[in-house]
Amino acid sequence: MPLGASTTDATPSAPDHVQVYLIDSQPLTLVDTGTRLPASRAALEAALEARGRGLAEIERVIVTHAHRDHMGLVQSIRDAGADLECLVHEADAARVEGYLDVIRSRVLEMTELFREHGVPEPALQRLEADRLSEIAVDEREGEATTVDRVLHDGDRIEWKDFSLGVRHSPGHTPGHVLLEDEDAGILFTGDQVMGQAIPYAENFYTGALPEPGDALRRRARFRGLVELRRSLRRLRGRAYKVFLPGYGGPIRRTDRATRDTLLHYDVRLQRIDRGLHHLAAMEQDVTAYELWKALFPPDEPLAEMRSQLLLLLGALDCLEDDGKLGVDRRPDGVLTYHHR
Repeated sequence: MPLGASTTDATPSAPDHVQVYLIDSQPLTLVDTGTRLPASRAALEAALEARGRGLAEIERVIVTHAHRDHMGLVQSIRDAGADLECLVHEADAARVEGYLDVIRSRVLEMTELFREHGVPEPALQRLEADRLSEIAVDEREGEATTVDRVLHDGDRIEWKDFSLGVRHSPGHTPGHVLLEDEDAGILFTGDQVMGQAIPYAENFYTGALPEPGDALRRRARFRGLVELRRSLRRLRGRAYKVFLPGYGGPIRRTDRATRDTLLHYDVRLQRIDRGLHHLAAMEQDVTAYELWKALFPPDEPLAEMRSQLLLLLGALDCLEDDGKLGVDRRPDGVLTYHHR
């Protein structure tokens, strides 16, 4: 596989620089793009120029997942003259094509998600306003673009003399994909397994209707941490020579990196499980917000509070999936948890 790599400026919260991969074959293909910030574009252009290539020559972009540091530059490359095909998994395609509208919708639905889990109204208003203020960053760093080919698990992406297999690996996003060269032992891992960084897992409502068969009539929801653990467990034990991630450089100790990512979340699940045990000893059913107050400092910045609440909800999803806790609904509609 004729392969090149470059780094571009990442999002402010990213650990370093997003890694973009050029597959210098027919068709000329980028795996991810970086953001559309001027510095990001300049870094990509310089890396392409070093290989005697330019933006207008790109014929295909494969987006591992629909975050701005991975798809934010696709439309800019098109605007530079590239007649390219954009490939995205079906579960992330709507976000690529509806970018800012989807982000705004999810911010508002995040407020509903937190309300259902007991976050009081003043905190809800602050959290929502803080996240809405950050949409200006989303707009600077990414923009919507057309998806030309929708990917599915098991698809193959062809070049003149080789192909890559598409492995659906949800968790970080619903449509995150891995790209596998079985013969070479290479796996493009996007943000699912990274060097010196841990992926977060999205958690959001996917519809207005309840989950089928849910006695509590909870709305359908993407439970990202449950999916991330499942995806990592499928990857665990697989023999690869190298991972090519979105961050942190090539990974040679591939199985260890997968296990370390799982361990990171196992440790956090254990902490939350202990917190539930402690509260159960006092015969308390608690909301997710009450559990957050017991586990985290009360004066965290709003962005940290938001991330911690989402992590906590993901952990509660996992513990419920493992059969370790029960869930009830109070008369006011708020969900409560108790240890089994």
